[in-house]
Amino acid sequence: MSESSRTRFIAPHPRLQPYLSAYYFTEIDSVDGEPVRDLMNPEWASIRFRWAGDTMGCFVGEEEYPIPPLHFVGPTSLAGPFSAYHSRIASIGFLPVGWSMFIDESAANWADRLDDGAQVKTPVRFKDYFDAVVKAGNPDAIAPIFDQMLLEALDNRPLIDTEEEAKVRAAHVALMDPEITTVADLANRLGWTIVQLQRRSLRMFGFPPKLLLRRQRLVRTLAVIMRDPASNWSEALDQHYHDQAHFNRDFRQFFDMSPSEYRAHPHPIIGAASKARMQFMGDPLQALQKPGGKS
Repeated sequence: MSESSRTRFIAPHPRLQPYLSAYYFTEIDSVDGEPVRDLMNPEWASIRFRWAGDTMGCFVGEEEYPIPPLHFVGPTSLAGPFSAYHSRIASIGFLPVGWSMFIDESAANWADRLDDGAQVKTPVRFKDYFDAVVKAGNPDAIAPIFDQMLLEALDNRPLIDTEEEAKVRAAHVALMDPEITTVADLANRLGWTIVQLQRRSLRMFGFPPKLLLRRQRLVRTLAVIMRDPASNWSEALDQHYHDQAHFNRDFRQFFDMSPSEYRAHPHPIIGAASKARMQFMGDPLQALQKPGGKS
């Protein structure tokens, strides 16, 4: 746990767990009068309710800008610089099948995008619940509000397309398999043509399959470092990297810095969150969570 940042995870209602990674609650407080800064890792989508303080953020390569109190973040491949002096944020993490259940547009529309929560096309009335979240003001009171909001949306959905849901789950499971290293491998596992895989990958996950496989390879490596900060990159490298230079090129694309530059900076927010997530979920990164369960 960081002196300046604390994160707590709470499990959603059992009926919602197949669709969500978790509810998570972050507290940020500057201890030296300077903003607390960190870099968010690539992950799946989330909706975030900030009920206290202000935050700044962006994706690498952009200038930081004020983040709306209710904001939606789509699936990301780029790291996101983030800063705050004081903040209280309640978040809902969506797994890919949760996107297909609760979001009524292609994930590609929100790839590497952070925007006002009212902009996403969804039957979930996020904005209508914002005042209730602010009034509740603590995780134990907010989690039941999230349950109520999402269960209401789930119960009011038209008949679920079970075939489509099964496709998303199968694709997510295959994507998590470290033995699948090429687009052809992924298409063969799923029994899809390359054209079908390309189209469905954008709709389900937000990115082309080749980029997704590269992202997963990188986060598997990053997770080793998060589990054991004393380890070095050469020991952590995923087996499918040809060498350190191969990993360095990938890392720079996703983080806009070298691995050594990344490790040279403190990570008060993501460090505290990853430790809490490991205790709660068994893994340090949302992007490693399997459908409906732990990594």
